[in-house]
Amino acid sequence: MNEFLKTEYEQCLSLIKYYDERHHSIVKFASGMSSAIPSILMAIYQLGGNAADYYWQFTFVIALVTTLALLSLFVVLIQTRLYFIYPARQVNSIRRHHLKKIEGEKFENQMYLNTTFSAFKWRSSQTLLNVFIAAQMGVFAGLTIYSYLKLTGVQDCIVSLSAGTGIICTLLAFALSASYLFQSSKYHPDKSIHRESVR
Repeated sequence: MNEFLKTEYEQCLSLIKYYDERHHSIVKFASGMSSAIPSILMAIYQLGGNAADYYWQFTFVIALVTTLALLSLFVVLIQTRLYFIYPARQVNSIRRHHLKKIEGEKFENQMYLNTTFSAFKWRSSQTLLNVFIAAQMGVFAGLTIYSYLKLTGVQDCIVSLSAGTGIICTLLAFALSASYLFQSSKYHPDKSIHRESVR
């Protein structure tokens, strides 16, 4: 393996590790934030007095901000997944290129060689974590609607409307992200990420 390909291989392996760890760090942060919010809302409720009088106002604002924050983190997760696959493809490409040169040595490869795999995979651990964050976002979207309906005095079907909103938000976020990853990963990274034509 020439020096350039060796350096490229090592750097791409480092990028794979970096983006995988970044993905998991974002998930941990989002999950920590989501688990802290109910504690904050309970604390406000237990304060009583004036705080209790404005409980649903507090809940609406906090739930809305949390929903938007989780949406932002979800977008970053999806982009990180796209960044992850290109170094992985490059590593596979270099490995396949080098293995062709040593075919006569009867080396039995046990590692990946595919350079065309999609960024969206149903069985990927990153996909499962993306669903997890999308679901958290859906829960807070539902809570936002619930608290808004409480403020406006609506009583009919309030739980159904809130739950429906949460489910729709979760499914919509996941479907759009899956479509984006599937479509974007068809292209060369210059076009997919930088929106530039390959020369």
